[in-house]
Amino acid sequence: MSSIAYVADENMLEYHRLCGHRDVIFWRLSGQKGFRNFRKGDLLFFFSRTKTGRKKGFVGYAHYDSIKRLSLNQMWERYGELNGYHSKEQLADAIRKVSRSGEIPAKMNCLYLTNIVFFLSPVYPEEAGISVSPQLESFMYLDRDDPSVTIRILRKAEEAGIDLWSSAQSDETEAVFRKDEIMHGLAEIVPLLDSGRTEREEAAAVRLMKESAPDAEIIKGSRTDYARWNGKNLTIVLPFVSGVKDRKKRLTELAGRMTLYRYYMKELNVPAGGVSFEVRTEETDREAEGIAGVIGNGAV
Repeated sequence: MSSIAYVADENMLEYHRLCGHRDVIFWRLSGQKGFRNFRKGDLLFFFSRTKTGRKKGFVGYAHYDSIKRLSLNQMWERYGELNGYHSKEQLADAIRKVSRSGEIPAKMNCLYLTNIVFFLSPVYPEEAGISVSPQLESFMYLDRDDPSVTIRILRKAEEAGIDLWSSAQSDETEAVFRKDEIMHGLAEIVPLLDSGRTEREEAAAVRLMKESAPDAEIIKGSRTDYARWNGKNLTIVLPFVSGVKDRKKRLTELAGRMTLYRYYMKELNVPAGGVSFEVRTEETDREAEGIAGVIGNGAV
């Protein structure tokens, strides 16, 4: 999971907000700098002015899904008002305004974004302890040097709340916001933990989780720890691999890892409510599963 600050037109964002769009299209001219290490599910924060202020801040975000190269006609035929404008003519005018030649390119890079969330009040960069130039023209990575930036923005946004109008359009909006807050909170915990596994065990754990945890989402910064949020409760899914000689040691480390997750979630105020653990093993292992059952009961 990664996050970027993306400069967005306030009029387009307001149109999406008032229409209650959940999925949207952002177009980019082909010559603009492309994204790297930005994957499906990563967060794109809208860096923009609001209708009532001239200072830029983070006014909401969405989840990156995919990018496609489309012509103006294809954009409108496929997505219509999800492009952020009432008509194809308004969309064309917006593209001409930012094109250096004043012409509409034959093809443009179109970002398909899902699960959009608007904040009730902007979060300004300094409130999240970061610096973003007001002259930023395209985008910048937010968490390349500090993985906690994303959670700081989300927590600051939570103080004022989610935009009431846009959230009224879909009961899922608050659940999406809560899940993002939890997952990025867990990402803060990962660097504080040490699995103790050997290189061979680590490779086996990575392979095991890829094969056995398709219904869970990998925690940012980890290769082996996954999580699943159902809207009320959080399940952290961990692997257990060991050799015969180090089995007892690995069981102790597994118990410690679960306990530390619970401890740091409480210390960092990760709002997960009830927390449980699941263990993935190469063969049935009652002892490892029993540890998960004992440590995982109860709220943080």
